[in-house]
Amino acid sequence: MADRKQTSSPLPAAQKKEVQWKFWVFGIAILLMLIVFLQNSQEVAFKFLFIVDTSAPLVVLLLVAAAVGAVIGYTAPILRRHRHQTRKEYGKN
Repeated sequence: MADRKQTSSPLPAAQKKEVQWKFWVFGIAILLMLIVFLQNSQEVAFKFLFIVDTSAPLVVLLLVAAAVGAVIGYTAPILRRHRHQTRKEYGKN
């Protein structure tokens, strides 16, 4: 039995640790946004399409801009994928 080669068994899932780079990037982005928000707490004048003319803390405006960017970044690929699937269904390239 000494002639048999021992095959190494794969490591259990608990011992295999992959770096979750998406979580690290997301965490670093949140940290950087938090630093920018905390450093910009002054009041600023805000005008939007000749409708809204007010002043607000810059932090609030930055949060709104970040939220709008996150919504666009989340929904744009979904809409693009849907459009691509629709074209495939109707036989268009």
